[in-house]
Amino acid sequence: MLNFVFLTNEFYTDYAQCKEIVQKQSRPFVQVQIVIDGCLYCVPLRSNVSHQYVLWTDKANSCGLDFTKTVVVLDSARYIDNTNTPHIRSNEFNALRGKEHIIETRLIKYIKDYKEAKKRMDRPRNKMLVKFSALQYFEEYL
Repeated sequence: MLNFVFLTNEFYTDYAQCKEIVQKQSRPFVQVQIVIDGCLYCVPLRSNVSHQYVLWTDKANSCGLDFTKTVVVLDSARYIDNTNTPHIRSNEFNALRGKEHIIETRLIKYIKDYKEAKKRMDRPRNKMLVKFSALQYFEEYL
């Protein structure tokens, strides 16, 4: 079952210097929680996305899970907001429902692509992948 969450203000304060971690003060991003090998990842639902590392929930409006902005949550008690319940559009929920395995598989592939890109930073494509990825702040946990 998919678990939709918000990250806490404390998370955003602690990672304020990390410019590739997306945040909106007025309306936080809904995140999908995924546990892989005991590590908790949160992948944000975003709009106006225009790259390949997305699981589309509404392609016509460029909305989906943006794997490039995935974060590792090291302390769920501090960083997962259990006081607010996220609500997402029904069409986006329906696009994700039952796709837990696909989401996990796509995230694993993205993490692998990120690690491979780090090995070959001489390639412009790899340099861009790493530069715009929030995973750069969590490399020791990958």
